[in-house]
Amino acid sequence: MGDRPDISMTPDEITAFLATQHRVVVTALDGAAPVGTVATVRLDGNELEVVLRAGDEVAALLASDDRVCVIAEQFPTYYEIKAVCAHGRARFGAGAADPTFRIGLDDVTTFDFGKLPRAGTGSGKST
Repeated sequence: MGDRPDISMTPDEITAFLATQHRVVVTALDGAAPVGTVATVRLDGNELEVVLRAGDEVAALLASDDRVCVIAEQFPTYYEIKAVCAHGRARFGAGAADPTFRIGLDDVTTFDFGKLPRAGTGSGKST
């Protein structure tokens, strides 16, 4: 497969990126199949606070199986594609009008296409 550039994000880059995000995709499991929805998000320290719409199917699924993946991404141009996928367990709070949960950032997958070389090894262009 050859040498591949490291396009993962550092913890500081993750924090800076997530601070700019307001919408995420949230996935839960329905049996063995994933089900997704769009939710609002805000970064609070080293956690994401995610707000689902009242009555959202994903909120009901997370109530019975709290394993969740929260995906924040951007893709304005090829070299601006970035994403953070946080994996973990949804921790729901009480008292919010809409279902609201928190998830830590201790298990993330990230990528930033801006770190890809524009030419040569790892660029995807033939030399």
